[in-house]
Amino acid sequence: GQGKILVTPLTMALAASAVANDGVIMKPYLMKYVVDPLSGAVIERNTPSKYLTPITKEVADAIKSLMIGVVNNPEGTGRAAQIPGITVAGKTGTAENPFGAPHAWFVAFAPAENPEIAVAVIVENGGGGGKVAAPIARDIIKAYLSR
Repeated sequence: GQGKILVTPLTMALAASAVANDGVIMKPYLMKYVVDPLSGAVIERNTPSKYLTPITKEVADAIKSLMIGVVNNPEGTGRAAQIPGITVAGKTGTAENPFGAPHAWFVAFAPAENPEIAVAVIVENGGGGGKVAAPIARDIIKAYLSR
């Protein structure tokens, strides 16, 4: 974050996911399932569940449109997150840092029409979010979608 605004990358990824998911944030979890190493049997499984609904679908749709513009508009600050054939929705951030170079932020989700992944990237002392963090997010999204 910047100044008194402190957030974690997980918080920012959840914020992006709310926009991607029509205003709903799903409960985060660290693992999809746990497998017994001897038998290979699944011994615990997490299932998706709703966590919060901080915004309405209408607000999410409006923000989504703006986030698509951040990446697709020729003047957008998130152009470095573009992926040919995939609509990426994103938001850059550059958090001032009194102890050095600004922190570079970028949050995104894709494909914007039917989201499968939401990411948040921070590069401490990295500079501008659009130049430094957006390409990292792009590479993460490309890797995930090409799996």
